[in-house]
Amino acid sequence: MVAVRNEASTLQELLNNLVQQDYPKGKLDITIVSDRSTDGTWNIIQDYAQLYPTVQGIKIENSDPQMTPKKRALTHGIEKTNGEVIISTDGDCSVPAGWIRSMVEAFDDDTGIVVGRSTIDTTKHSFLHYYQGLDFLGIMAANAGVIGWGQGWSGSGQNIAYRRKAFEHVNGFQPVAQRRSGDDMYLVQSISKDFGIKFNADPASFVITQPVNTVKEFINQRTRWSSNSRSLWQTNIFFLFFLVIAFICNSVLLIGWFIKQTVFIMPLLFITKMISDGLVLFTGSARLNIPIRTKDYLIWSLLQPLYIPYVGIMGLAGQFRWKE
Repeated sequence: MVAVRNEASTLQELLNNLVQQDYPKGKLDITIVSDRSTDGTWNIIQDYAQLYPTVQGIKIENSDPQMTPKKRALTHGIEKTNGEVIISTDGDCSVPAGWIRSMVEAFDDDTGIVVGRSTIDTTKHSFLHYYQGLDFLGIMAANAGVIGWGQGWSGSGQNIAYRRKAFEHVNGFQPVAQRRSGDDMYLVQSISKDFGIKFNADPASFVITQPVNTVKEFINQRTRWSSNSRSLWQTNIFFLFFLVIAFICNSVLLIGWFIKQTVFIMPLLFITKMISDGLVLFTGSARLNIPIRTKDYLIWSLLQPLYIPYVGIMGLAGQFRWKE
């Protein structure tokens, strides 16, 4: 299941990946929902639908005030299929040939949702891309650890699978129909309350996603992600507590250097944070097969306190751009 809008530059690669999956074609339904695309996205979908019986396209031409665009697109796609397991990625991703098989095999009788690994494409060797990859690794590693404890905090729509019965059990996206972002986090949290959850660390399931290309886009993306925390006091107080602690730590590391009474202890606090973050990142690097360059980690540690407080505040205020 893929919901796309104006993804003509990347969609063809994803569709090539999907039609070459090592999964029985009679059990596979590749559904691509074009949400009001104005470029060549719909033409690409039609071309593949004509060539491959497993591919079907759905075209949405108008917005709906009752539900935000991506949730509506995903809902339309799910309603037009009848598979027991729904596997989702994004239009700017590439997936390996064993992706669907691996995600399906991760389910057992009690599992309602499976979260997979995704990582940033760093083949252009841009520092900003490497930085995003490291930042994203931290998110993936934390998610994998929490899911290992049987808790569902968050996930990525770039690589997620869930049972249809679990989706219907939580009433689909209706409870968060007006929320602009966070469809993936909502599914993880709501489904894992009543069903089992797993993190799929099988390399055959690893998805690669495209990075943003400017610092402005990076800050906007992180602000959008942080906006999802506004409802956590109702849905997952422990995850909210974790995010608040992270916000406070980074804020202290930023402000403390300018306060005469605390500046002497700041190096110790910074080193302590580096060690704790390093344990998460390097453990995740080993388990998820994502290499870390030491210089990138050091720069990441230095820069985090400069923008985490900002994106946290702006996210709570809802100050970000999104495809409408």
